[in-house]
Amino acid sequence: MPAEVALAAARDSDAPVESRFRLAGPCVTSSCGFWTGEHCGLGARMAASYAETAELGQEQLPKCAIRRTCRWFAEQGPAACPACSHVVTDAR
Repeated sequence: MPAEVALAAARDSDAPVESRFRLAGPCVTSSCGFWTGEHCGLGARMAASYAETAELGQEQLPKCAIRRTCRWFAEQGPAACPACSHVVTDAR
């Protein structure tokens, strides 16, 4: 989706920004409580949790703007992608 179209759609929506865009910052490794010393423990837990409930045959990965720089994808592979959508982005 071109940026202009995405921004226009975002302006026209009352939904919170977290439900319209996927935002990600750089991994801070040892400065994060989920860092195991070798990998992201949260990404591993999310991928493992999703694997228990995944539908068989779901092989197509969703579109993702951050996949090429995503630590979860780099460490967990395609199993991280469906798990990502289960992350709560606003706990209000």
